[in-house]
Amino acid sequence: MGFRRIASRLTGNDYVFTIATKIFSVLIGLIASSYSNRFLGPELKGELGRISSLLSVVAVTANFGLYQPYPYYKRQGEPQALDKFLRIFLLQFFIYTALGVFGAFTLHSFELTAVCLLAPVQVLANQLSFMIMVEDVKFKNVIFFTARITNTLVTILAFYTMDRTILIALALIVIGDVITVVMALARLRRLPNPLRADLRFAAKIVPFGIVSMITTLMLTLNYRVDTLMMGYLYAVPDAEIGFYTLGVSLSEYGWLIPDAFREVLFSRTAKDDAIAEVTMSMKVNLYLTLVMIAGILLLGRPVIALLAGREFLPAYAVTVLLVVGIVPMSYFKIIGTLLLAQGKKMVYLGMLAGSVLVNIACNTVTIPLWGKMGAALSSVVSYAVAGGLFLVYYLRAYHIPARDVFVFSPGERAHMRRLCAAVWGKLRGARRA
Repeated sequence: MGFRRIASRLTGNDYVFTIATKIFSVLIGLIASSYSNRFLGPELKGELGRISSLLSVVAVTANFGLYQPYPYYKRQGEPQALDKFLRIFLLQFFIYTALGVFGAFTLHSFELTAVCLLAPVQVLANQLSFMIMVEDVKFKNVIFFTARITNTLVTILAFYTMDRTILIALALIVIGDVITVVMALARLRRLPNPLRADLRFAAKIVPFGIVSMITTLMLTLNYRVDTLMMGYLYAVPDAEIGFYTLGVSLSEYGWLIPDAFREVLFSRTAKDDAIAEVTMSMKVNLYLTLVMIAGILLLGRPVIALLAGREFLPAYAVTVLLVVGIVPMSYFKIIGTLLLAQGKKMVYLGMLAGSVLVNIACNTVTIPLWGKMGAALSSVVSYAVAGGLFLVYYLRAYHIPARDVFVFSPGERAHMRRLCAAVWGKLRGARRA
């Protein structure tokens, strides 16, 4: 009975549940990372990094951003908005699957063939994941956690029973997408006929979608352009790319806190602006993220040796450099939810595009000079540009004093102390019961 009461307290708040789910998933992810990195090795991990980066860019482009307008239309009370969007998504999936199979038989490149076959599933998974995040943020985290556990179990199975090949590595990518599609459709309890898709409505959202697609593409390039440039433009060895992708993966654990706030705020801002909640989220996120970063810096080297082997230790320097950009980029993640919900897509796109251009320009100089460390440096610079632009815009547009984003007021500190004391007292009472 006591356990159920504790669980009820933890799951009763969207922020607490989202953060707890992501932190707990880190433990599962570390196990999966251990087996995956040792299974792949630096060179195969680098090859997989190149393919997955190209796949992400193709999937984002093929999406046309048509899922991004959903919070806006939901907020405006569009009749049967969910069904309208789902029909369009399923129609896209069947068309892309047919095109992907055709491309797989006509292209004479293993990497392009893999992208053609995997892209349709990833497109649909991205669309449904976004819909679930808006409709039921808690279940979105259930899907995330289920996919992570399943991927971990399959990775362990592959490590002990299968040969090291790029095909197995690619299969591990698609598992999470398939689980996302199945669980999201089951939760939505809808499988509308794609042949009844409202093409007029599709044409109506295409202008918004195209801009959103370009926006998401800019965001993807901000994270992936370094790997693409290293692999396809400057021919950096796969092993070096493997070290870099592992460093990126470790630094991404620092995104857990900002991403948790981002996901909850997508649901909140789909209903109203929630300016006070956005501002408070940035303050809480700042200090929790700093704690997360300190943990990454402190434990990064021994974690790499434990989970990947000493051959991956060059990835630690990449991790140390990349975590510098986590704090500024978190402002982009949190503030971006509000701008998208308000339909301010051009403002969002303009500031993000500036960050991407900085990233590409820096990479053209730093990668030839310093390889993977140059790519990491360019990423940090672009993160700082993106976070700075979004934060300055937010402070000016909503007349928020800068202090309010960084410092808790005396009343907020007192409220938080009372809240923590109340929660702790209830948890102690639940344990005694």
